[in-house]
Amino acid sequence: MKSAWNLIGMGLWLLLLIYLVWMVHDMRVRRLKLIVTEKKSFSAQNLTKSTIEFVIFLLALWGMSYATFFQDVSKLNTSRVTVAYQFKPLVLDTTSAAQSTYVTVRTGKGRKPVQVYKYTTEGETDEVSSLDATISGGKDPINVTASAYKWNKKKLSNYDTKYQKAWVGVVETTYKKDFLNGIGLHAGRLANRFTLIRIPDHSFIKQTDLSAEEQ
Repeated sequence: MKSAWNLIGMGLWLLLLIYLVWMVHDMRVRRLKLIVTEKKSFSAQNLTKSTIEFVIFLLALWGMSYATFFQDVSKLNTSRVTVAYQFKPLVLDTTSAAQSTYVTVRTGKGRKPVQVYKYTTEGETDEVSSLDATISGGKDPINVTASAYKWNKKKLSNYDTKYQKAWVGVVETTYKKDFLNGIGLHAGRLANRFTLIRIPDHSFIKQTDLSAEEQ
């Protein structure tokens, strides 16, 4: 468990489950009592009570489901998350006599093919999906995809100079360990991770077929 605050959310989900069991039991008991004492299976008063109990359950279920499954990190107050940046220089791959590369791009097939970007930094090789990463080879390191995140443009310009436009920047958004995030079982958990791969130009990219490699 990332944080003890998440016990709050677990407890609330447990209470909701207990309430559901109690609600079904209470509805059944009231209906049986109605049949036995008044010789009928329906009454407006009984329907009203059941409706109120069910509405309370639906509202609680909606609230817990929203907090747990449907929170949009981009719309959260900045006090709910922390944002951290990490930058590393890329290492040039010179294993191929024909072409030295910084990034290997493997492309799948299908109506919406996903690409996998493989790159190497000092002592480490990583692979990221095009769903949460982008390659920037233009004059401005912040391309259209990367512009969705907040970057220090001056710092990126300095990295361009220092590493000859060959570096990788990773931005991670993490839920803070607090009460509100604990309700949705998010406290201490990674919310989003985005990778900006910076290269001098696209001649430093090697492209392969992902589906062909998997055969």
